[in-house]
Parts: sequence; C-alpha cells; structure tokens
Amino acid sequence: MNQLINLTQSAINGELEQTVNARELHAFLESKQDFSTWIKNRVEQYDFVENQDFVRFHKKMEANNATMIDYHITLDMAKELSMVERNDKGK
Repeated sequence: MNQLINLTQSAINGELEQTVNARELHAFLESKQDFSTWIKNRVEQYDFVENQDFVRFHKKMEANNATMIDYHITLDMAKELSMVERNDKGK
C-alpha cells in the first residue's frame, strides 16, 4: 500500500498516537484556503479538541523571526477532515 502522507507519533493526552502533519494533509487535499484559516475553521466547525484530537507546535522562523504553528492531528481527525473537504482526494 502506498503511503500518501507521512505518519508520525505524537504525545496526545499522555499517550503516543499515530498522527499526521495537518500542513501535509492540507497540501494533499489541495484546499484553496490558506492553511491557518483552513485549520482554525475546521477545528471550530467540527468541535475538535486540543490535546485530544491534535497538538500544536510553535516554530520560530529564522528568516523573518515569525512564529509558525504546526498541528499534528490524529488519524481520526485526518479522516474526518478529508471527508468534509468533499473532493476526490478527500475520498
């Protein structure tokens, strides 16, 4: 089976869970929205809970000293986000 998105493990609620990087999922699904708007809207709209469905990591960007937020999401959350995208790749 071909792996479409890299799987990682992240500590969520004290347990190691298989997760995917939400930025990779967003790119794979070819969403037209920018990432930060897309993930914030989906978390709010579908009642995902931090440290249960996803964890956030803050990264300092050296080029412009900005902070980038990465989300590692559970496989269940990734599946639901894919389905609600309503496109062929989401299926």
